[in-house]
Amino acid sequence: MFVHDGALRTTALELVAAGVNDCEIARRLGVPRTTVRDWRHPRYARAALPVACERCWKPMRRVAFTPDDYAELLGLYLGDGHISAGPRTQRLRLSLDARHPGVVDDAEALLHRCFPGNKVGRVSADRGSTVVLGVYHRHLACLFPQHGAGKKHDRPIVLEGWQRQLVDAAPWAFLRGCIRSDGCVYVNRTGRYEYLSYDFANHSPEILELFVSTCERLGLHPRRYARHTRLYRREDVARLVEHVGMKA
Repeated sequence: MFVHDGALRTTALELVAAGVNDCEIARRLGVPRTTVRDWRHPRYARAALPVACERCWKPMRRVAFTPDDYAELLGLYLGDGHISAGPRTQRLRLSLDARHPGVVDDAEALLHRCFPGNKVGRVSADRGSTVVLGVYHRHLACLFPQHGAGKKHDRPIVLEGWQRQLVDAAPWAFLRGCIRSDGCVYVNRTGRYEYLSYDFANHSPEILELFVSTCERLGLHPRRYARHTRLYRREDVARLVEHVGMKA
């Protein structure tokens, strides 16, 4: 098989860019017109190089995590997420309250951004009160190493160093994921006073501590209880409304 060198192809493409037609380029360079046509409109694309998982070093389908997107998805996973293993792949499911369609739509868009090569599913559960978003990927347990057997509050939940760096880079996004999964925003009424409050509830003391420590690094003043944490100071709530938003 005769293969033209790269310099000849480069010259041909420069002539194409200059507006010269295929027949004239073929005459000048001494190559078949069909070769020039194929250079102008390639019939194949170079295969993408495989991506290696940085945890297990096996080939993996591409993911696209910015610090903000990963931190928010981590918060969603720690709150209402579950990873299950199948024979050939793994599945991440996020169970979200159907009363907050904006949260569901944003979480679905987040999964599309993080897993651009994978389909994102949406199903209704619990007689319509819950929306379950799902995505398949072979390396979910590598991307979220807090995955394990049993319930989250029955096993230690500790972030790895690279996860901590991403959360530190995007702490508001992490809080947003937590609030949108296991949190709520409500008006607290005490006598003739009423004020907006944020609350995050979880059975895992480690997950609660991650939420509290992230708040404290931001200068917030969370009040921790056995299974939930509240933020109700006026200045704290104002910053949460600005950076985390309402749950709608």
